[in-house]
Amino acid sequence: MTGISPVNNASSSSVQPSSSSLQVDQNQFIELFVAQLNNQDPLAPLDTNQMLTQLSQISSVESLNSIDDRIDGLISSLQQSQMLGASQLVGRDIKVNTNRVELDESGSVTGEAQIPVAANDVLIRAYDINGVQVASQSLGAHGSGKVNFTLDDISPGQYTITATAVSGGEAYAAAVTLGGRVSGVETTGAGTSLKLANLGTYPLSSVQAISE
Repeated sequence: MTGISPVNNASSSSVQPSSSSLQVDQNQFIELFVAQLNNQDPLAPLDTNQMLTQLSQISSVESLNSIDDRIDGLISSLQQSQMLGASQLVGRDIKVNTNRVELDESGSVTGEAQIPVAANDVLIRAYDINGVQVASQSLGAHGSGKVNFTLDDISPGQYTITATAVSGGEAYAAAVTLGGRVSGVETTGAGTSLKLANLGTYPLSSVQAISE
């Protein structure tokens, strides 16, 4: 009688579980297992432990595939909910973690500086793409913490905004966040982002403040 060779890693590619598609389901695998037992060579009996191990692996892969499908559905639902929530921000003024701004027309740049130390003066400056200072503002003495600022009459163009706290003759760089009005919302594989007038597109997670 011709025996059926035991299923192993080298000769069982047709029943090896795959994360993309399974060649056989559990019922088919059991049928093959029983058939091999009925037709095994008495001189070379099947390794039933190996067979059961492969059956367990197929069951595990099927379970993982089911979990992956559920996670994909959950992610899709969360993205939709996040986008719907973000749409409520359209037309609102918010602040994001950036110090770069691009003005399409002459206007103002508003933002907030995080002053690291009590300062005798806080200087806000705007530089164009060539590094030339085009505007500045002195906010006077301030304690450490957040300070709001507005630079008026800025011409169209791209600018970098800096904040410097001067204390005891020393200059300290201050972190800057800029404000913009939300003009739209978009969702990509990276998540939900907000389109801000004059600032560009930023992830929802970068929002620092929302104006009333």
